[in-house]
Amino acid sequence: MKLSTYFLAAALLAVCSYTHQIWASEDDHHEKSHTELSDKAIENADLSMGQVSSQRMAVTQTVFGVIAPENNNIAHISARYKGIVSSLNANIGDSVEKGEVLAVVENVSTGTRFSVVSPISGEVSERFTNVGELVDQQPLFQVINTASVWVELSAFPENVEAMQEGQTAEVYDLHHHKTVSGTVSYIAPQMTGGHIARARVVLPNKSGHWRPGMHVKADVTTDTFTANVAVESDAIQNLNGETVVFIREGNRFEASEIKTGRKSGDYVEVLSGLEPGAEYVIGNSYLIKADILKQGAGHSH
Repeated sequence: MKLSTYFLAAALLAVCSYTHQIWASEDDHHEKSHTELSDKAIENADLSMGQVSSQRMAVTQTVFGVIAPENNNIAHISARYKGIVSSLNANIGDSVEKGEVLAVVENVSTGTRFSVVSPISGEVSERFTNVGELVDQQPLFQVINTASVWVELSAFPENVEAMQEGQTAEVYDLHHHKTVSGTVSYIAPQMTGGHIARARVVLPNKSGHWRPGMHVKADVTTDTFTANVAVESDAIQNLNGETVVFIREGNRFEASEIKTGRKSGDYVEVLSGLEPGAEYVIGNSYLIKADILKQGAGHSH
């Protein structure tokens, strides 16, 4: 009799425990993951906050490119007649003005001397001769003016389909030392053998920072729109396989699952999961995630 009573009690306890687990599971399913922090803990966490709102956003295509001199700003300078180089007034690296004498050549037919002048202002990038050499129409100098330069872009099919002449491009070097705005001035009508489309951006370059041959990136703005709801990207965390943002109500921080859309700069469009006006965690949001995960680990034991 005692043995039967024992088994009956054990069975009842198992049923109660199973029922409690079902209820707890259902409650956990409906209740969002959250944590509550004291004022001191919030201060120590150094959280930065934002307010969910609409945001003007830009759709961009990121492409790679190389700085090149403009065709009209390169001069290959030759002697007008066959002759002997008598003197040279310029060397590689020298800045020269339009009309400046770069060399003097003696005509081998008449013995008269004539000047070789630069047709543009710029910098001597190449010198192909020396004093005493016989020259006959070959280039003596190359002068480049880099006050404005081209960015020769390489665009894949998915990029170039959205690109148009006249669009704005933010060009930056690979180390993000400097960023400058330019305009897409040309898109090639055909693809290269590697299924790459060539596009061109014109850049002002009075500082000389953008040197021909430099590798760069460009963010070409192909569309702009207003996102009804957007948050800063630093606010977004992955919690138990869900994309979440932590909403603050007083000392309570609750994980709200979101569906994201397009990204623009520091902001991400939110398609569902948040309401405008809510206060959310931006900086150090990973600390809230860590606290929620720590609590979950404690409950699992």
